[in-house]
Amino acid sequence: MSEAIAGTNEPPNCHGGLEKLDQEFSYWIDEGGGTVPKDLTGTFFRNGPGRQRIGGVPFGHWFDGDGMLCAFSFKDGRVHFKNRYVRTPKYVEETAAQKILYRGFGTQIPGGITRNLFKMPANPANTNSILHGGKLLALNEGGHPWQLKPDTLETIGEHDYDGQLAKGQVFSAHGKVHPVSGDCFNFGAGISGMTLKGLQACLNLYRINPEGQMVQKSKILLDSFPFCHDFALTQKHAIYFINSIVFGGMGSVILGRKSISDQIHFDNNVPMQVVVVDLDTLTEVRRFETAPGAIIHFGNAFESGNEIVVDGMYASDFEANDTLSDVFNSTKFGGGTYMRFHLNMGTGAMTSERVSETESEFPTFNPAVIGKQHKVCYTACSVPNGADSFFNGFQSVTFEGEETLVTLPPGLYGSEPMFAPADKAAAEDDGYVLEVVYDAYTHKSELQIYRANNVADQVCSLKLKHHVPHQFHGFFTPQVFV
Repeated sequence: MSEAIAGTNEPPNCHGGLEKLDQEFSYWIDEGGGTVPKDLTGTFFRNGPGRQRIGGVPFGHWFDGDGMLCAFSFKDGRVHFKNRYVRTPKYVEETAAQKILYRGFGTQIPGGITRNLFKMPANPANTNSILHGGKLLALNEGGHPWQLKPDTLETIGEHDYDGQLAKGQVFSAHGKVHPVSGDCFNFGAGISGMTLKGLQACLNLYRINPEGQMVQKSKILLDSFPFCHDFALTQKHAIYFINSIVFGGMGSVILGRKSISDQIHFDNNVPMQVVVVDLDTLTEVRRFETAPGAIIHFGNAFESGNEIVVDGMYASDFEANDTLSDVFNSTKFGGGTYMRFHLNMGTGAMTSERVSETESEFPTFNPAVIGKQHKVCYTACSVPNGADSFFNGFQSVTFEGEETLVTLPPGLYGSEPMFAPADKAAAEDDGYVLEVVYDAYTHKSELQIYRANNVADQVCSLKLKHHVPHQFHGFFTPQVFV
């Protein structure tokens, strides 16, 4: 059990939620308050770092923790929980040795330059997951997807789409499924070749049909190697914001002297570019340029006449990387500013406005309305309440900007809110918001369920027998896997 901060009346911070969970569970949840909705059927998958230390030594970045999937399965008013680590070589070998054996985004192998020379970061499969083409995949943009059995979460192995995803090509953690075609679109940062100026950076673009076959590939050329984590999808276009977060050269990384995290920084002299790609041809149709900035995660996007409207969480710096590089000593995991961008495809003009006044991250919405004007979006929030070291609330935000904020009690910390439709849903917000909450007082987690059309109405809370380490992203499917 965690106590209030020693010598004060302050509630405990978020650090307990970063501690590892070695055990793998599978059980029906039988504790909590309220009633599980009978019209909620399906599975809520989440992915994130299950451990941030090995052999007592912390990894050098939150991005390097080993991927652990959780699954909450809803059936007939009951909920089943299970969790399991992705059996990557990194996880298997480091578990056996109980020490760091692989480099990461911010982690160096102990022992100096020679231990890290010419070794690229491992793929921990820890960021997101997707169910498409009959396959459950754990995603991290540092490598290929890893396929799992959706009913047991057992690892099947690395997935390369029958060789279409070449060795060395990476696959973003934020693939998106087009609601009309059923195709999954994704991308990965890469190198296209050599020019007189050096290596030619690019984004490799991928299209996977509903049967899970990669049927189209393309690339767009960039001025420098991008820190591009997510993108927006409309009915006709994919939109990539190329941030002002830049790499200070990969030579020191390749030679083992520094990690990627050491070499990444925000450059106020580098404009943010926006690349619009036609979904039919996977070719660039327009490029915008604006003031320096960064967007890590996107909400919805859609076409309105000759304009593309894009929601995203904007940041004017990358100070968050300092926090992520030293999570056990961090004071606050912050969010961004919820912004809306308007891209005029005819004139090339670009404007923006702020949608929400609340510090936010992890925007989610009903995926059935991808590419259409949405009614509501949900975001994780950081709210001053005496305990805001991590996201400590969430909100619903209407398209017009009307906010309904849910602030957790001090000492409780939330996560990415996920929309789950009710059975036979009749409206966009006919369903529930699922929120995994860590209680720093008891060192246990719970799943809280709220009505999506009125998030002030909490339906129930399902208490786990243990904690779930703070995770990144998830999704809901109406399929039940128990």
